[in-house]
Amino acid sequence: MEKGRSKESMASSQQHPRSKAPPYVKHQGILFSTARVSRETLKAMKTFEIRDDDVVIVSYPKSGMNWMFEVVHKILVRKENSSPIAPEMWPPDKEQPNYIQLRDSPSPRLMFTHLQPKMAPPGLAAPVNKTPESWEQHNKDFLLGKMPFGDYFDHVLGWWQMRNDPHFLFVKYEDMKKDFRSSVKTIAAFLEKELTDEHLALILNSCSLESMRKTLAESGTWRKNVVRNGMVGDWKNHFSAEESARFDQKYRERMAGTGLEFEFE
Repeated sequence: MEKGRSKESMASSQQHPRSKAPPYVKHQGILFSTARVSRETLKAMKTFEIRDDDVVIVSYPKSGMNWMFEVVHKILVRKENSSPIAPEMWPPDKEQPNYIQLRDSPSPRLMFTHLQPKMAPPGLAAPVNKTPESWEQHNKDFLLGKMPFGDYFDHVLGWWQMRNDPHFLFVKYEDMKKDFRSSVKTIAAFLEKELTDEHLALILNSCSLESMRKTLAESGTWRKNVVRNGMVGDWKNHFSAEESARFDQKYRERMAGTGLEFEFE
């Protein structure tokens, strides 16, 4: 998550990328779904400016972004029924890409991005996802980095380089699961928001995975199916012994010496 630093100016109107585009496109060697992202919106990120009071949630796809959004949204006491918005995306039901909508949005803006640092707006770096053919193929693609929004390790390690920048707060999904109360307090402190006991209790209750699952399932929006079982260690129900060994080897190779570690159960 990042608190912004700069001011924005951009204007254009574009044909929706789904009109004649193939299902997926590669940009700078990274796979993107054209149902959500286009080359035009990705190129626009080079000049999309981050404001000083922006709050941006940065995450790899399917790693807890919606949970973090709900927590931050309620800490900031934003209007109800708000959905996460990413500047690089152009939802199929929108006439204009998100970055144009965000250009005209009042401050402070709350947004998210799945982009790696090299493709994110300069002020940050100073989904319809691909449906896998099978679990086995998905596992192979993941280890090869052939995923929408690119290689997982490139993504997390790229942003991990910003860990000493006071504008950034790194929060692990596993830590939120382990001690949600402390995590919410840490996030609120980073956002410079004081929480009353009543406000904290509201967030803990409404942002529990059980509560979120029910609320979003009833929302009728694209977020209705984003909450899964939320279990740390659920990988054991999917990985074979051979797949687990391959992942462990990849993890050791990429994470060695970085100082970034994850808990897997």
